[in-house]
Amino acid sequence: MNITSPREITRLLAENGLSPLKKFGQNFLCDENVVQKIADCMHLAPGDFVLEIGTGLGALTRALGARAKKVVSVEIDRGLLALHKETLAGLTNVTVLEGDILKYDLKGLCAEHFGGGPFHVCGNLPYYITSRILMQVLESGAPVRSLTAMVQKEVAGRLSARPGDTDYGALTASCLYFAQPETVFTVSRSCFYPAPDVDSAIIRMELSRPTCDVPRDGYTAVVRAAFSMRRKTICNNLKALAGEDAKLILKSCKIDPNARAQELTASQFCEIAKSIFQKL
Repeated sequence: MNITSPREITRLLAENGLSPLKKFGQNFLCDENVVQKIADCMHLAPGDFVLEIGTGLGALTRALGARAKKVVSVEIDRGLLALHKETLAGLTNVTVLEGDILKYDLKGLCAEHFGGGPFHVCGNLPYYITSRILMQVLESGAPVRSLTAMVQKEVAGRLSARPGDTDYGALTASCLYFAQPETVFTVSRSCFYPAPDVDSAIIRMELSRPTCDVPRDGYTAVVRAAFSMRRKTICNNLKALAGEDAKLILKSCKIDPNARAQELTASQFCEIAKSIFQKL
């Protein structure tokens, strides 16, 4: 069975009275080469564990199952679960769970299915909740080794932006606490059924430990304040956290008070967080 064939996808859905659901942002991959490239770029070893976000019809799930020791895939669309008996037949190392990934305790899931060991995360993320899913994974506290995700091409540009780039924003800086996101390759909209209105891209983050030696809550508070009004200087925006001491704190961190948030690196946000919360 070729579940990346548009004809086969159409047949499977029709025979089961299903259709792609816009409310779940469903666009199924219909290019086997892309499926294999995604699985390959994860550099999985035979003993690895993988959490997949969104099983879909199971095309990527099958590729992951062929490379990893165990794959747990979470699917929100109950209608697709019956198809998996056919599309995932014979894969004894694959477990599909029904539910909303945003409602899962990833540390608990890891303990139950992976024995508490480190695991990789992969998924074709719905465009409308991409940021929420990314931050849920990153902030979960679970032993995630890497995150590989299909996202809207525009979002990939934001995630992999560097300080000073137009696309550099709060989401970029928030992710930088954990890792440097990398755009691996782009995926044409023609590789999906149905075809979305935009192209996509694969982003990847290697996660080992936070890149900054400051509590995440403090770092996040600084990033949120710094980007609260992009046109204002970093000094003005940080007054919400540090009051009139904002200018002195920035100078102590050797940061120009007239700079703007999009010019600062993760290490600079880290230094600001240290200074503000030590002083307070």
